[in-house]
Amino acid sequence: MVPVLGPSDRPSGVLLVVLDLGYFLQLYHHIDIGRTGRIQVLRLDGQIVAEARQEGLVLQKPGAGNPYLQSVTQAQGAVEADLYRDGRHHLSSYQQPHQMPFRVVVSRERGDILAVHQATRERFLGVLSLVSALFLGATFWVTQGIRRQGRYATALAQADQDNRALITQLEEEKRRAFVMAAHDPLTGLPNRRMFNELLSSHLQQAKRNRKHYALMYMDLDHFKQVNDTLGHHVGDLLLQAVSSRLRAILRESDLIARLGGDEFAILLTALERADDAAVVAAKIVSELCKPYLDLDGHDIQASPSIGVALFPRDGHDTDALCRNADAAMYQSKRAGRGRYTFYDASLNPADARLFNLAQRLPRAIAEDELVLHFQPKVNLSDYQISGFEALVRWQHPELGLIYPNDFIPLAERTGAILELGDWVAEACCRQLASWREEGQRLVPIAFNVSAIQLHDSELPDRIAQLLARYQLDGTLLQVEITETCLVESMDVANTVLNQLEQLGIHIALDDYGSGFSSLAYVRTLPIHCLKIDRGFIHDIRNSPDDAVIVSSIITLAHNLKMCVVAEGVELVDQLVHLKTAGCDQVQGYFFSRPVPADQASELLSRPSLAPT
Repeated sequence: MVPVLGPSDRPSGVLLVVLDLGYFLQLYHHIDIGRTGRIQVLRLDGQIVAEARQEGLVLQKPGAGNPYLQSVTQAQGAVEADLYRDGRHHLSSYQQPHQMPFRVVVSRERGDILAVHQATRERFLGVLSLVSALFLGATFWVTQGIRRQGRYATALAQADQDNRALITQLEEEKRRAFVMAAHDPLTGLPNRRMFNELLSSHLQQAKRNRKHYALMYMDLDHFKQVNDTLGHHVGDLLLQAVSSRLRAILRESDLIARLGGDEFAILLTALERADDAAVVAAKIVSELCKPYLDLDGHDIQASPSIGVALFPRDGHDTDALCRNADAAMYQSKRAGRGRYTFYDASLNPADARLFNLAQRLPRAIAEDELVLHFQPKVNLSDYQISGFEALVRWQHPELGLIYPNDFIPLAERTGAILELGDWVAEACCRQLASWREEGQRLVPIAFNVSAIQLHDSELPDRIAQLLARYQLDGTLLQVEITETCLVESMDVANTVLNQLEQLGIHIALDDYGSGFSSLAYVRTLPIHCLKIDRGFIHDIRNSPDDAVIVSSIITLAHNLKMCVVAEGVELVDQLVHLKTAGCDQVQGYFFSRPVPADQASELLSRPSLAPT
């Protein structure tokens, strides 16, 4: 009921308001307020009159009220609270019809209100997450592609850099290999092989420009005495000093070469007059005869013997010029040494001394004018003698002791080398049998075999007969060959060396490293031992290149299960370096010069040759 007021605001009647509860319930079902929503009719004091909810219409008993709305004085508003004491927050909106004594309250649980927004948000977040994942995946794929391309670019740049470095290294190795193959390691001068090539080229040029050229052959007088008395180290210093003086005398257009030992060759190019060669030769003699001071503490007086052959007067090709220059050089020696001699046709067909030696050599072999000297090989593990190298000498009845460099080339040219080789092999067997009879400890003896001998297919049979005759095991002999032998007779050498190996004889490759194709021989032939060329040992203390080469040879040999022998060891520093590098054996003046058999036997009797 609603009071009706008069003009003076005094009640003049009562208005009875009747609410249709069916309309009230129908209203609940037509509006979407969720399953927890409610519509309430409250009196102004907060007492609930009726309530519509999911269960239906509920009429409240007197005293039931909503404490959160009892204190409300506004005609309309909203409140958020646990209105129904069910532990859930409801959002309620209320309104009092104009001057009506009740309020209408519509309530809905906050979760229902937010459910739509929550679902929308979750869909949005799901879509956003998917888009983000796709974006991140695409970004990662693109980034990986860019990084991959960057890595490829970096790898290509590094590969290009590595390839350039490798090419540079290979070019440098090729240059060094060429220098080593074409130059003498001691003096740095062209060797015989390179000089012959250059000489041929210059003679072709000389035929075109019609200039005079002069070929000089020169060796040092009594050089062997320097080596024998003062050692190879001093001899090497003398050769280096001589090469330096020759460089200072000659023009850059002239050629100088060391042919081997103490022998040099000089080509004077494009001379205006043939007499100019005499001026140069006289200057060379004058300069080289000056004393060589303080060569490892020694002052040495040396002199050259020079032979000169002129182009085109004394020959039109390299063979003729070399032969005639050599003949003129021996004429200088016969004339008293320390001089030069121009070639004269009367010097041929051959130098008289060489001719006489060549004629007498077969008789010397037959009459036992040859003797063996033995140089020990020393094992660096215990400094005991592990073997000897046999070196042949000619005890000439008139000329005295002649070294192999003077008569072995003659033996090869005249064909006496086969007889000489057989004599050396038998002398080695005879010496081993003699030591056995004396009760001496037996060690292998090595002897050299030339290219001509390696062409002889009967050589293994003859050595087998010697072993049987002297009742020796093949392991007591060792054959030493050089790369020159192999170059000249590779195919036959392979067969002969394999037959020698079957006898138990070990094969050593001598002067290893001085040639230019050694690795092929080591790989294909039955090589058991590598002997490092003395040229690399001489300056191993001061030359990093020589030290690297020596270490490389030792490593190569050990990897191929071969032993290594270093030749030309004369100083304790060389010995220490070789021992540190892992070398197996050494040979040189530091321990002993080549000595006769009786002295070799005395060395063999010692418990060791350890330095003191």
